[in-house]
Amino acid sequence: MPKKDIEKDQLSIEKIFKVGPRVKPIGHKDWDFLVYELRKLKVTPGEAYRIIAEKLGNSNIRYEWKMVRFTMFIWARVEEDKGMYLKPKIDTVRAVVSHRNFKKFFQGYFPDLEFDHEKEVKLLNKLIAEKPQKAFFKEGYYKYEGTNKVIPQDHLDRILWGKK
Repeated sequence: MPKKDIEKDQLSIEKIFKVGPRVKPIGHKDWDFLVYELRKLKVTPGEAYRIIAEKLGNSNIRYEWKMVRFTMFIWARVEEDKGMYLKPKIDTVRAVVSHRNFKKFFQGYFPDLEFDHEKEVKLLNKLIAEKPQKAFFKEGYYKYEGTNKVIPQDHLDRILWGKK
């Protein structure tokens, strides 16, 4: 790059630091403009609300949704264990995603998204198998369904990893 171009770039960067960024504030302060822009971006009202709630709220929706799915999976495995036969994990995942409570929670967390059964089966199965998620399968995170009794670690190990 020629020296003249470098000096020109340096001057323009200096000017930016002195003057500030060239971002112009939005002059419109009415709701109609916001609705117009959201429609132009093809953002649904549910999607807009979810995004704003995530950004302004104190809750972490992704973490909560993950833990709800893990809890439903653990409860299904506990029920299978009571029957003295643990199905393959993928079958348990399919049963969990097929349950009406799963769909209700999905609609509650993501009212603007379309529920896709096969996609949710794949996502939950992959999530359970991920190594970093093993930290969430520890004693203290889960209680037996309908009780206040914590599921002990040895029971979790048996129903999740087949350890005796």
